[in-house]
Parts: sequence; structure tokens; C-alpha cells
Amino acid sequence: MFIEVIILSLIIGFIRGGKISRFKGVNFRRMWILILALIIQYFLITMNFVEELSSFESVFKFTRELSIISYILLFVGILINLRYRSLWIVLSGSIMNFLVMILNGWKRPIILEELELLGLEDFGFLLEQGKLPLYTPLVEKTKLAVLGDIMLVSKPYPFPHVFSFGDFIICLGLFTLIQEIMMLEDKKTGSMVQFDFMGR
Repeated sequence: MFIEVIILSLIIGFIRGGKISRFKGVNFRRMWILILALIIQYFLITMNFVEELSSFESVFKFTRELSIISYILLFVGILINLRYRSLWIVLSGSIMNFLVMILNGWKRPIILEELELLGLEDFGFLLEQGKLPLYTPLVEKTKLAVLGDIMLVSKPYPFPHVFSFGDFIICLGLFTLIQEIMMLEDKKTGSMVQFDFMGR
């Protein structure tokens, strides 16, 4: 989901007259922590949907630890760049996902019925068996169920999936972030475009 949003935002940025060259002015010394956190979270989600789960068996043992590390990095990465307005949106979505996970044993509640609509019966079976370390079935006793993975994008969309409201907010923040960077007015000092996430 994150990948599609990034690509879509880049395309819309081009249509609006934005420039990808403006990313050169981003202070990635402050940004790398946030990028690493998102990569870890994307990996943890994706590996649960891979058919050959045995390939990630050794990683599964450390899912909780990796999740905790990713959220620490995520919050630190956001906080050191918080003067950049779009990251407030990313922060709010991250807090939603963090809360629902921490209240449900560091697992993401996901609704089984929607998995069947996506043709992911095998995933649903493994989920019911408790063999997926990142997910847990959404049931009556699930805490903050409304923030679980209950939103569905189905066919004809080429990459159908289930996601949470927090994921949606994070994607909205990333979309806005890319738009802001691409639409920035060039601040020239000689021939250099200067911009960083602390507003300098």
C-alpha cells in the first residue's frame, strides 16, 4: 500500500508541475530514521503474506522485537522532523496502529471475513492456527477493534489488501509529504537548492 501511494504522489506531483530534483535538498541525515522504520514495518507486513512462510521462520521469532524497534525509530524519526507539517499526519496514524497493537499483544487484529473476499483463505487458516506472528483474528474481545485491519480494497484493484485506518492516515501523510517537497519553491543560494526538515 505504501509503495502505491508513493508512486501515485510522484505522478500527481509531476502533473502539478513539481520537480523530483527538489528531493536533493531534503536533509536525509534527519530523515533516514523514519525511512528505516517504514521499511521495517513494510517488511514485517509483507512477509506474512508470502506463500513460502518457512523462508522467514527465523525472522518470525523476532517479530515483536522488530515491531518495537520499528515504532521507536518511527516516533524518533517523526519527532526530530516534526516541524514539517505532513509528519503530524503520519504521527497520528502511527499512534493509532501503535495503540491497537500494544493493547492486543503486539499483534494487528485483522478481520477474517474480508480475507475470504480477497481469496486469502490459506492466510486465514494460518491466522486461525496462530501461525502468523504479526496478526491475530479480530474477535469480540479485541481491544480497539475499530483501529484493526478492517478496511478492504478488493478487485478490480490489481493489489487487493486489508488495512487499518491508521495505515490510511499514514499513507495520506506520506502522500502529502511528497507533494510538499515536489511543490516547494526553490530557495537558491548560488546554484544550490536548500531545504531540510527543521525548516532551515
